[in-house]
Amino acid sequence: MSYWNPIRGVGQPIPVRSFSGVYKPDDEGFNLPDELFTELINYSPDNFPAISTRPGYSVIGQFGTRVTGLAEFRGNTLVAAFNDGTWRSWNGSSWSSPLVTFTSSDPNDMNAPWSFTNFKGNYSAINLIGTNGRFQLYRYDGSSSQQIAEAPSGANYVTTQGNRVYCAVENYVRASALNNANDWTTVDDAAEIQINTTDGQLINGLSAGNGHVTVFKPSSMFELYGKGPQSYATEEIASDIGVTGNQATVAYDDSLPFLSRDGIYRYAGGLRPEKLFSVPVQQYINRSNKSQMSKGVAGNDGKYLYFGIPYGGSTENSRILQYDPIHQVWTTWDGIAVTQMVRIGADMYFGDASGRVLRLGGTNDAGTAITATAITKPFTAGSIARKQQWFKIWIVASVKAGSTLSIYISGKAVGEDWILAKTLTPTSDIQYQEMLVPTNTIAAANAVRLKLVATGQVTIHEISRLTREMPMRR
Repeated sequence: MSYWNPIRGVGQPIPVRSFSGVYKPDDEGFNLPDELFTELINYSPDNFPAISTRPGYSVIGQFGTRVTGLAEFRGNTLVAAFNDGTWRSWNGSSWSSPLVTFTSSDPNDMNAPWSFTNFKGNYSAINLIGTNGRFQLYRYDGSSSQQIAEAPSGANYVTTQGNRVYCAVENYVRASALNNANDWTTVDDAAEIQINTTDGQLINGLSAGNGHVTVFKPSSMFELYGKGPQSYATEEIASDIGVTGNQATVAYDDSLPFLSRDGIYRYAGGLRPEKLFSVPVQQYINRSNKSQMSKGVAGNDGKYLYFGIPYGGSTENSRILQYDPIHQVWTTWDGIAVTQMVRIGADMYFGDASGRVLRLGGTNDAGTAITATAITKPFTAGSIARKQQWFKIWIVASVKAGSTLSIYISGKAVGEDWILAKTLTPTSDIQYQEMLVPTNTIAAANAVRLKLVATGQVTIHEISRLTREMPMRR
């Protein structure tokens, strides 16, 4: 009796079913763990450890050609600022007429980003106070808007802490009198604190915390402690770390993640900010358009953090970096030129560079199917110098009816020489479908990559490969 001899060099199937997001490497990515992708666009960790097409959005309104501010008013109302000069509120089904209208012939006045804060103090009810550094401080009380004429001219980056309103004017932090947003001059109550640095940079952001206000410049940051003029004190936190802009900070879990010129940092108070958690996406920051980084924006939907950056040569925020703090997973989104972000209750809103306000959720982008792309690391044999023969690839996926999953193969560690191996377009929903992908196009290669392109709602549960390591040859 004769028996088949096993093929020399063929190992057991190698499954990957717990994906850890994207890691943009400095090199080709040979040394990355198998569960990391070198590119992951428009996938999200919603079904972790699987990857799924990101959620879509609906357009709830559009005014002007740019959203310049988004704010939460009294904990339940969305207020948006547009570059047509208007503030408008959203009641969940329709937009108000303009709450206030600003006019200027200078486009820089109209396009400057707004900051907002809620404050009651001396008012009969909570007011929404806003500024963009170009117009006088304004407030909205729920029925009408008016100028805060007593506020300092040029005030920007408004926030509240300890029953005072704070803003920045060039190199100064200005504080209102206690419980009085209309009083900025009373001695020993209102205050003006100068923040000087040797580089002469001006303040470009304020963020209120518990018992302090964090003061940012492009290349440095400080803490302002105290409850009033008698106890104010400043402390330099870093002389080489700053923020790209006021809208690029976001509070999360008693920490302050923020976008800087050279990375995404997390500040927990009292210690120098660190960016170890954002190393997987550092290359996106390195390859961003540095001249446009002041447009960077950050947000928090209660589960994920988002950072919008002008990637490559883009003049707008063309890439959103999404971070899952629980699982420490990064993914990226494109197709949304985000300018502002705000969370109100269970809803997350983005403003964009076309004047649209987007509410996240749903399975498509305002009726357009989402295209998501995942590129694996270069899979190699035990030695990169050793060629491998791929016998089989299995993809386990869930695909919604009408969606498409296409699998491409490349026998090179870098480049765009992709070969389409298989496409799946089901007419009804499929769950945990195992797909055998033809591999005849890859006979022997030192490195093999896969590209998974989903159009519509797709979840990838597992990628398995069966390979043979070829003998080493001189």
